Amino acid sequence: MNFKFSIILIIVALGLIGLSQSVFTVDEREQAIVLQLGQPVGEINGPGLHFKIPVVQEVRRFDSRILSVDPPPEQMVISSSVDSPLVTGQDGVVVDEPKAGSRDTVSGEPIIVDTFTRYRITDPLMFMKTLRTVYAANQRIENIMNDVTRSILGRTTLRQLLSEDRAKIMTEIRDRVNQKTKEDKLGIEIIDTRIVRADLTPELRQSTVRRMISELKERATETRAKGEERALEIRSTAEKERTVIMAEAQRDSQILRGDGDEIAIKTYAEAFNKDKEFYNFVRSMEAYRNTLANPDTRLILSPDSAFFKYFQGE
Repeated sequence: MNFKFSIILIIVALGLIGLSQSVFTVDEREQAIVLQLGQPVGEINGPGLHFKIPVVQEVRRFDSRILSVDPPPEQMVISSSVDSPLVTGQDGVVVDEPKAGSRDTVSGEPIIVDTFTRYRITDPLMFMKTLRTVYAANQRIENIMNDVTRSILGRTTLRQLLSEDRAKIMTEIRDRVNQKTKEDKLGIEIIDTRIVRADLTPELRQSTVRRMISELKERATETRAKGEERALEIRSTAEKERTVIMAEAQRDSQILRGDGDEIAIKTYAEAFNKDKEFYNFVRSMEAYRNTLANPDTRLILSPDSAFFKYFQGE
């Protein structure tokens, strides 16, 4: 009885072991491929419970989530000219690059560039054939990124990299890396590529600061010269207007003075014609006032001078 029970237990245990070797689960965060004697025989579509032949078949699992490649910062050469803009096709991929020896080829300046890339495994079978592991995929993508980034930044100025063109440059890098991975049939898709940081080297930082100071001084000198020119124009215009206003004022004053003298002469003439004696008296009083108003004035005249006519009594 015990012997039969032991056999049953062994059979049940073997069955459970065989069943455990035949059943496997795939998580929603995974992708899987079934290999038979090292050769792929099936691709698992979707998570859940799946079956395989024990011993003969095995399962290779791959992450279906977005993976990251974050290479260390690298020193790259950036363009020092803006004469060679990026030329892109309809799909956003760079289709035109300057050839060596052409006039678009410019000497560059070194900068420290820190980038990262996000990608996803889209074809597990192709991924396994070409790369096999995520580590190998990261190394391959890092090399492609390095080459593409150097190529594009070699025709990009620092001003462009730090301006609104930065987004376009990162898109160019992503599309170029994506194109290269498709040509190499790596079974992955590049989701995003970013330039985290672009720092100047100490030498370039010093030369950039000196160049900025020189440009600002030149701009300040130009602005000051324009200001002085404008000030001279304003002063010249104001002086011209002042001269015109003064001339017109003098003309008007002369006209008014002439009109006043004419009226005064007419008034004196009318007064003289009406009463000659009274006219002489008024004029003498005005002469006395104008002459004797100052106490320091001394007059030496004859007593019978006509000037004192109205001081003499009857």
